[in-house]
Amino acid sequence: MKIPKGPDGDRRMCRENRHVPVDEQQKTLNAKLRGHYQYYGRPTNYRSILQFYRAVRHIWRKWLSRRNRGTGMPWEKFNAILRRYPLLQPRILHAWQGSEPRLRNPLR
Repeated sequence: MKIPKGPDGDRRMCRENRHVPVDEQQKTLNAKLRGHYQYYGRPTNYRSILQFYRAVRHIWRKWLSRRNRGTGMPWEKFNAILRRYPLLQPRILHAWQGSEPRLRNPLR
């Protein structure tokens, strides 16, 4: 599954692959999120990567709810899917230059 760049790419990827099994979608989205966090994960950029995470989560819910002809997917059902197939949480991966590298949670 090709992963396009940026928020518009996330929308297009979710739309084109909405009938792919959820576990494969989750793996692809986590790869996209991981790359985004590795590139943009600077100490002053946490708000932006959190916003990106929330946008990806919203887009994924939107396209999962369009898999059938019924009503949209309620957030409760989507949260149950997220518990089973979690998306990577935003993380700061780069410390300031010259300082010791510190992760938010070293056990992850």
